[in-house]
Amino acid sequence: MKKIINILASLSSLLVISSCDAWLDRPSLGVMDEPNFFTSNDAGLGSVYKCYYSLHDVHGYEKPRFAIGDVCTDDAEKGGSDAGDNAPINDMAYGYATSSNNVLNNFWAQMYAGIGNCNICLDNFPIYELVDSEGYPVSTEEKSRYVAEVRFLRAFMYFELTKAFGGVPLITTTLAPADSRSIVRATEDETLKFIVDELTEAIESSALPTKAALPAAELGRVTLEAAWALKGKVEMYWAKNDESHYAEALASLKNVIGKYSLEPNFQSLWLEDNYYSDEAIFVDIRGDDPGQNIYGSFVPVYCSPRSTGAYGFDQPTQNLVDEFEEGDPRLLFTIIQPGDKFPAGSKTEVLDFSTYPSTGYHSRKAFVVKAHRGLGWGDDPFSYMHIRYADILLLYAEAIIRTGGEKSEAVRYINDVRTRANNSRGEDAEAVERVLIIPNIPLKMVSASDDLLAAVKHERRVELAMEYNRYYDLKRWGEYVDRMMEVRPGSFQKGRNEVFPIPQVEIDRTGGSITQNPGY
Repeated sequence: MKKIINILASLSSLLVISSCDAWLDRPSLGVMDEPNFFTSNDAGLGSVYKCYYSLHDVHGYEKPRFAIGDVCTDDAEKGGSDAGDNAPINDMAYGYATSSNNVLNNFWAQMYAGIGNCNICLDNFPIYELVDSEGYPVSTEEKSRYVAEVRFLRAFMYFELTKAFGGVPLITTTLAPADSRSIVRATEDETLKFIVDELTEAIESSALPTKAALPAAELGRVTLEAAWALKGKVEMYWAKNDESHYAEALASLKNVIGKYSLEPNFQSLWLEDNYYSDEAIFVDIRGDDPGQNIYGSFVPVYCSPRSTGAYGFDQPTQNLVDEFEEGDPRLLFTIIQPGDKFPAGSKTEVLDFSTYPSTGYHSRKAFVVKAHRGLGWGDDPFSYMHIRYADILLLYAEAIIRTGGEKSEAVRYINDVRTRANNSRGEDAEAVERVLIIPNIPLKMVSASDDLLAAVKHERRVELAMEYNRYYDLKRWGEYVDRMMEVRPGSFQKGRNEVFPIPQVEIDRTGGSITQNPGY
């Protein structure tokens, strides 16, 4: 009996030792390293989606987008409760921005966080065998599509940075902490070339689906035409440094012409479910359905009247309103005013701007009526079209003009946009009552004998008003500082305000290897 007990004791000891060794050798629970993650179900597609979500951040992208695109131009004033409310936006808008500006800091950090997400995908997708949601291998074609999408998104984020800061560091792989001291800025031309090369590679991979082939369930994902459209927009911007890029832009944009159509009614572009429009080329679909991983936007809360419980930012200027021709129906669908009435359940919501500084206007395009606001604070279903067809038609018309093409062709595309405006007459579809009444005066069509460049510049301003395009246009036309010196004299300086300051915190992190823009 004693022998049996001793044997059992020995076996017990061996089992304990064996169990301990197995436990020590086993991977730590709750830890997900790259091999485990990228070979897990749907890791590839989930990583791609994370790159898209980089454009959803409130302080890192949504606020900087309206601050730079609208408020830092002649189209809008900051607004808010008073002058001190988000004062850094006013510093940017009036040429006083410093390298400690938190709006610019957040923007830079968010774009590079998004670029970092893209780099993780591009570093790891070629290494691992990705599997879908059911554990089946992702095809080579689908993986190539993931790569092309991510290249598009990385190019998009680099372009957002370039418009604001000029040349920026080109980080194309995941960095180690020790690499921070070797980061340097590329020139603006080098950065723009990189962006165009990225888009060219995405296009030439033949991995992106066309608009016609995109499944309805995948609406919002990048298409081949979206890549051509963004490439054309970048080349139109790059032409400010070298006019030969106008011809390249013309060739790129031509690949989009005829693949989309203008929404019949201009206002429909900002009503509920606008992302279904055949005009949407690259759209950020936002809603309030967490069960489907669709989350809302904070833009309507930031940019709507304070009387509705919002913050009152991004107020259109009188200068912008005066740009609209008499009888242009687009004005009604671009601005709202005090006294405008909208439904609010069994009540009526009357807009009131009297409790805070106001230009007298707010953006109708960012205003969501109460019945369609999200369930949570700041979760409004505001789906924004980063690129829409009217934008491309007008850029294509301009590229024709810039390259000495047929004037009649340029006129055709300008007038396509103006005709849609003419056909959009009628009342605000969601309002109880609007103060503004648009006289029934048809817009005159542009003719080949007109100043076509002036015509396209005017058309871009009124068609795309309050859609964050004005900064892009003024910069690429070489008119930004002159225009701002005219409307906000005393603060803007040539040789400085063509770009914003690089965040000092980013310079410090690199030990000064990233250099500051002139004048800051």
